[in-house]
Formats: sequence, structure tokens, C-alpha cells
Amino acid sequence: MRSALKMPKSYIQILGVVLISCCMILCKNKKEKSKEENPITSAEALIDFIKTQKSEDQIAEFTFVQETIFFNEAGQSQDTSTWHEAIRYPTEFRIDFGDPKNRNANINRNDSIYVFRSDSLVHSGPEIQEFLILEGGLFHYSTAETMERLESLGIDTSVFSTSTYKGKPVYILGSTPSDTGKPQIWMDAEELYVVRRFSQGKQGELYEVKYDDFKNIEGHWIETWIEFHVDGHLIQTERYNDIDLHPNLDDKVFDPKAFGTYYWFKN
Repeated sequence: MRSALKMPKSYIQILGVVLISCCMILCKNKKEKSKEENPITSAEALIDFIKTQKSEDQIAEFTFVQETIFFNEAGQSQDTSTWHEAIRYPTEFRIDFGDPKNRNANINRNDSIYVFRSDSLVHSGPEIQEFLILEGGLFHYSTAETMERLESLGIDTSVFSTSTYKGKPVYILGSTPSDTGKPQIWMDAEELYVVRRFSQGKQGELYEVKYDDFKNIEGHWIETWIEFHVDGHLIQTERYNDIDLHPNLDDKVFDPKAFGTYYWFKN
């Protein structure tokens, strides 16, 4: 019986690196070729493209600890707080503000919000969490439903343009590069994640949200720094820490009726 050919360990390692590199190049070429064959010229085409390119191995849920800093009208930091946050796509999102013993939290579930303060429900009503739509929600909706959700937030999906942001090409849903006075979303044209967003507040104010310091965690790009501006003034910054992509969240986390009885983090 002929013995198997034994290759040096170093050679096997080098061969493995080469194969991985080749796969990465092929995947990148495939993506670039797809864009060339089907150029993205509309919001609908962009959503279709994202669903095609990133439909496999999506994040189902994740948690993180957020350091939040608030700023006054003069741009000076005035308060810092630690928030615990949990996300489960497509519509579930929860924030526990400060010390959980104080029982202050917001729970978003099925396009509704439940606001708890000092363990009491002080408000509930309809609310679509905008950031959930293009970060992971769209993989649970048809393209048409995704478009409808964006339009319900005041984004004119018939307007689509391209530009650059921080030296990188971006797609803009809902506006042109020079018009930042209305709701719109800017997406990185290569990695297809949101880098900038403009939203209309309940009092008519315009919020600008900037996403930055993206980290590749297990193959998923996640922002770890966010800035909130209102009418051009910085009001809040957020830093994500302790990101967990496999928290195995219990349904009680997002159940308003179970508020105060269950926490996914150490309480």
C-alpha cells in the first residue's frame, strides 16, 4: 500500500493562506461584477442588492453596553450614563438606562414603544425604530415592505443619489448630496452599512446621526461610535462595549408585561 505524501507543516499553512486569499478575491470580484451587471440607480435596486449579497448568516440578535455622554447647548458634556441594550431583528429593541435597580427602560416591540420610569409604564404607542430597518430588518421584509417602512418615516424613496463621505463612496436614499435638510439615509457603497442618517423629530427638529468606528466582529460590520446632532448641534455621543453576537435572549426581554422580572445582564 502506497503511503500518503506528507507535506511540511509550514507548506500546508502557506497553502491555506493562499486558498483563503483566493476565495476573498473571488468573492470581491463577484460583488464588483454584480454591481457592473446590475448598476444600482435606485433605492429599490439598492435594497434588492443588499438582500442578495448579505442574506446568508445574518445577525439574529446582539447585546452591548453603551457609554452615553450628553452635551448642553454650549457643546459641553454635562452627564454620562451607562446603558444596557439588546436588539433582536426585525422589530425588537430595548434600552435599560443607568442603574437597572431604578427600573428605567424603553422597549420597542412590533412597531410599538413602551416607556418605563421607576418601574411604571408611563407611555406606550406606535413607533418604528428607524435604524432597525436597514441594519437587519430588511432581511425579514420584502423589498416593497422595506420601501413602505422608509417612506412612513418621511424618506422620499423616489430620490436616490451617490456621493462621498469621509473619502469613501456612498449611496443616499431620499435626497441629493447638497440637501441635508430632510429625512435621508447614507450608506457605505462598498460594505453596505449606514454611516449617516437624518430624521425628523416630533417637534419638527432635524436629527443627524453619524455612525463611525466600525468593527468587523465575526464577519459583521458593527458601528461602535455614534453622534447625535440636532439642527447642527452635538447633543449626545455613544460608545459600544462588550458586544455579544450570541446572547440567546429570552422572550421576556422584549415583553412589556414581564418588565422588571428578567434581565439578560447582571442586575
